[in-house]
Amino acid sequence: MPPDTRVWTILDVLSWTATFFSDHRVEAPRVSAELLLAHVLGIKRLDLYLRYDQPLTPDELAAFRSLISRRKAGEPVAYILGEKAFWSMDLVVTPDVLIPRPDTECLVETALSFLAGPGSDTPAERWVLEPATGSGAVVLALAKSHPGCRFFAFDRSTAALAVARKNAVRYDPAHRVVFFASDWFSALGNSASGRFDMIVANPPYVASGDIDHLAPEIGFEPRMALDGGADGLDPVRHILQAAGRFLKPGGRLLIEIGWDQKERVAQVTEQAGLYTAVGFAKDLAGHHRVVHMQRAG
Repeated sequence: MPPDTRVWTILDVLSWTATFFSDHRVEAPRVSAELLLAHVLGIKRLDLYLRYDQPLTPDELAAFRSLISRRKAGEPVAYILGEKAFWSMDLVVTPDVLIPRPDTECLVETALSFLAGPGSDTPAERWVLEPATGSGAVVLALAKSHPGCRFFAFDRSTAALAVARKNAVRYDPAHRVVFFASDWFSALGNSASGRFDMIVANPPYVASGDIDHLAPEIGFEPRMALDGGADGLDPVRHILQAAGRFLKPGGRLLIEIGWDQKERVAQVTEQAGLYTAVGFAKDLAGHHRVVHMQRAG
């Protein structure tokens, strides 16, 4: 934004910033401009257009210039704002956690469809576990939508758990979700064997060699939340083997996968030899986004 002496209205600033972002190939230039300006002004995006002729103060312009620079450098809007909308929640996010994606709502929807199925008349007896919870987006969405169950979630990152607990303060005041630290399933003892009715996971599933070729802003996110090993499926294999121990016979396992991984995931699921009723759910773009199955036995 040129440091001239003109009066900059909200509409002027939005128009200039959207063009600036577009010229610098910033993703979603207009939306980025709206979200950042609404944040600086402490108003909703809709209010930007209701107050389009309102002039910005010098302090507001200075604050907005700072955010423009960060966005131009590729920093995701969610990290700049410190929050991301997911499942009607405004979640705290930091560079310690993966930014929740709209695609992951398919995982929540699929899990809820099973929680509402047979056996839902006795929800207090149903235990649900989420490994590698990150911001807590998935488990908190499930707890918000199906409060009768008991929910447990872990992460190996204590920094990520701190973020999840901050989100729980706002969206889980009844403390329905128990968060704990664990490197995958290592913290679960023998008493947890065969205890869970459902395990729902959004693990890393990007092939190691592909990460550096993704959109630049993904480089701001924690690599360990993205890196799925040589073919992207190492965490999926681990979950398939480990989850079998902790699921009840007939318990459900749901895993988010990459848009092009259906065939390979079907193969590794069959190789695990622990599950029946394997199926896939599609996201809004028509991609197979979630694999779901039942523990044999």
